[in-house]
Amino acid sequence: MIYKNIPVNVITGFLGSGKTTLIKNMLTKVPEGESWAVLVNEFGEVGMDGALLRDSGAAIKEVPGGCLCCVTSAAFSAGLNALIRQVNPDRILIEPTGIGHPAQIMAQLKSNLYEDVLDVKASICMLDVRNLQDPRYIGHPAFFDQVDQADVLIASKADQYSESENEQFIRFVEQLKDPKKFAYSLNGEASISWLNYLRSSNDNSHIHLHSSHDHDHDHDHDHDHESKIKVVEGVSAITYEKCDKHLCSIGWIIKDNYVFDQFKAQSLARLMREEPDFWRLKGQLRLNASTVIDCNITQSEEFFNVKNEVSESRLEILTSTQESLARLKTAIEKIIF
Repeated sequence: MIYKNIPVNVITGFLGSGKTTLIKNMLTKVPEGESWAVLVNEFGEVGMDGALLRDSGAAIKEVPGGCLCCVTSAAFSAGLNALIRQVNPDRILIEPTGIGHPAQIMAQLKSNLYEDVLDVKASICMLDVRNLQDPRYIGHPAFFDQVDQADVLIASKADQYSESENEQFIRFVEQLKDPKKFAYSLNGEASISWLNYLRSSNDNSHIHLHSSHDHDHDHDHDHDHESKIKVVEGVSAITYEKCDKHLCSIGWIIKDNYVFDQFKAQSLARLMREEPDFWRLKGQLRLNASTVIDCNITQSEEFFNVKNEVSESRLEILTSTQESLARLKTAIEKIIF
């Protein structure tokens, strides 16, 4: 079979910026007769984003716990090649981890290996404008790499911003070295036409829905991994832990003999917001045999959404230190178990 000029887009954005929500929305607008595929990478091992996208109808390939930001990542090449061979899609969307450096991904996609196979289209970077004032975000090595590589900047969660935050976003875009298209999005609302925008050479222009800085690129990745099965009073859960120099994660896959109640879900949200080194929680929590909630919690917001049944609960948190990870692990397992 000949694979020829498959359009591919990289969708970046820091932790909690709304990448997965945007992709889910775009997958509802796939033109009739087309087949799209998604290659998704997460820092942790649980595979939360792949689980959240699985009911979209698109072919999903997960690379959990890996580093799509590394050119030498065999997992990236293997995952991408598998999508191309097995699906031969009409378009591929790539969602790197929120702390990924997309420069290497773009370089590999444009390498001789994929010449005439892939047609690299616009790169989109999601931003939560409220985080432009947070040194944890703008001081992270990956933040400006994601912005630099983007052709389109999308301010997600547009209804959450104050007038001053909107003004700050405009100033931020205007002072970038390379001009960018930019847009606002609410609840992941997106036009698939954004995927084909190319960066203008002379202006920063605002896309409607209908229509200089110093930073350090440090790509050292030393990962410590641990996984184990935990059984407490008949509750079977697999736990995964991982740390590198910038981020730590712990996740649980809890088998279908366990259900959460609303109080436990609210307790998790409250616990996260009280931890200063906490970055993000994502989860799919079974409340009963037929009710599941998606949850997404950051320091600035918490989001819960009722969805269809899944066979197991999944939960993953990201923190910036091992000490924070240990504190949250102990507290969360007291709530769960």
